[in-house]
Amino acid sequence: MSVKIIALLLATVLGTVAAPNVVFLLSDDQSWGDYGFMDHPHIETPHLDELASKGLLYERGYVTAPLCRPSLASIVSGQYPHQTGVRGNDPVLPNNATRTSNRELWAEFTNRMDKTMEGKPSFIQLLKENGYNTLQTGKWWEGDPKDHGFTHAMTHGDITKGGRHGDLGLKIGRTTMKPIYDFVAESQAQKKPFFIWYGVFLPHAPHNAPERLFNKYKDIAPNEPTAWYWANVEWLDETCGELINHLKETGTYENTLFVYTCDNGWVQDPEKKNVSIRSKREPVEAGIRTPIFLTHGDQIEPRRDTTTLASNLDIAPTILKACGIEIPAEMKGLDLLSPQNLQERDRIFVDVYEHDSDIDQLDNLDDGLRARVVIDGWDKLIAWTDRKELYNLQTDPDDRKNLSSQNPEKVEKLSGLIDDLLRSSTRQESN
Repeated sequence: MSVKIIALLLATVLGTVAAPNVVFLLSDDQSWGDYGFMDHPHIETPHLDELASKGLLYERGYVTAPLCRPSLASIVSGQYPHQTGVRGNDPVLPNNATRTSNRELWAEFTNRMDKTMEGKPSFIQLLKENGYNTLQTGKWWEGDPKDHGFTHAMTHGDITKGGRHGDLGLKIGRTTMKPIYDFVAESQAQKKPFFIWYGVFLPHAPHNAPERLFNKYKDIAPNEPTAWYWANVEWLDETCGELINHLKETGTYENTLFVYTCDNGWVQDPEKKNVSIRSKREPVEAGIRTPIFLTHGDQIEPRRDTTTLASNLDIAPTILKACGIEIPAEMKGLDLLSPQNLQERDRIFVDVYEHDSDIDQLDNLDDGLRARVVIDGWDKLIAWTDRKELYNLQTDPDDRKNLSSQNPEKVEKLSGLIDDLLRSSTRQESN
């Protein structure tokens, strides 16, 4: 941690400076290399590039699940999907019913699924309890955002009146930025620090960016579906730029901590628009890796870390510590502003469950399980339910060459790390 950060935190505790504002920027369905600052040869993301260049960037960041809802629940709670109980996006319905065939039954089971997060830690709730105004925009799955610590919310959370993952909130960025501007003005008038959850629904499908952005990429992308996806990525960047510029105009930028990550990966299907291949929902690098960065005016020394493993699990404790708030023991992550601690951990874990979850089987950690992943240094083990795959990410960054048959001892060691994590996390949950 830099001397500047230590000084800021001490001053905040002593009440001599204002507590930092926090803006959480969340990309949705984006490959870890699809940024200018990650050296993509064609995609332009100038606003995120500038923000990343001024802060601490972890190139080897990872999600906790390659699917949005469990990934977001981990970000909020600082816990793994097998701990939160949020393992998939939707509930399994009885008698082969579906979301479209029986809307009433689906709403009933969805409302039950929303209650899974009750009693789990929430960094947003803790921010609220410590005097922050907190705004939800964009994607949000867990019912009414105001039940989870948001003082202000675009999403109304009534499943019978809208979509299942954000309803009105999904208009942010794609349609309007006004709710954010109004929220900042209100917080300034009240002289209260603020937190913004910017879960913009981009570059997520539908890939329908403004025509001018598609035209920019249509002749350099390998195919039309990819050109539309690239256009959506730059559209995401443009909206982040609007938010950043507004904070500069209102004088709140310098005392704002920006935290950036993605919920899961995406590789565009070359033949079908709005469809991915070998990425989302899969334990491959293209599905679980993401850059993570933190920027706070001149308070964080710019640094690009190409080796240390970081996790979205670390976001909640990082934000709380930066705001001078005690971190709950139930949160399993580390402070991203302490790279040395991350280097000593030197491993991350990922849970991979089916898209739909049986909410009556949450006590069974293996129900709906597809695979668990551990990355230890450069070694990666994908422990599927019926096989195990081993990869060396230093020489094989796209995990294509399975080395498990050549290294049974390493497979056994990494399998033991997964077992140790499950034992320790479930034991702490039961205490």
